[in-house]
Amino acid sequence: MSAKKGFMQRVVALLKGTNGGDSPTMAALRLELDECKREVGRLKKEYVLQREQARGQGERMAAEALEGIVQEFASPLATLAAMEVRHREYGDLQTSDVLQVAASLQAILAQRGMEQIGQVGEEQPYDPVLHQVLDASHPEPGQPVRIRFAGFRFKGRLVARAQVGSATPIT
Repeated sequence: MSAKKGFMQRVVALLKGTNGGDSPTMAALRLELDECKREVGRLKKEYVLQREQARGQGERMAAEALEGIVQEFASPLATLAAMEVRHREYGDLQTSDVLQVAASLQAILAQRGMEQIGQVGEEQPYDPVLHQVLDASHPEPGQPVRIRFAGFRFKGRLVARAQVGSATPIT
């Protein structure tokens, strides 16, 4: 340990010079250190600016994506509004017409990455990650269950688990 301390003292003495003031080497090192500090400060400011720009760009992209979905939904929603008025005035709303509009909305979402988990009435092997049990049954993973309400994934990420019940009636 004392050998290291002696070495460091000699280095400091060489850098200071014989009179205890700054040697030309020490002055050059101080200038270089000051320059490095200025560069670090400049880089920090640049980083903050780029981070703010990236955040703003992300928000703009999200807003544009949402606007695109709203534009695609506008026509089916206008159709639903017209159907509602017709139903109120004449009471002759056809279920098939409503289902057709719902299918067009589902198609828009599917194009954007929405994936349905199961069809109502379909049997699937129970997966506790994808399914939520609605009745008193306690299925084991892999055991058949019946889909009661479809679930959804968006771009591979689970949004809503499919709600399931026993595939066979509980006795």
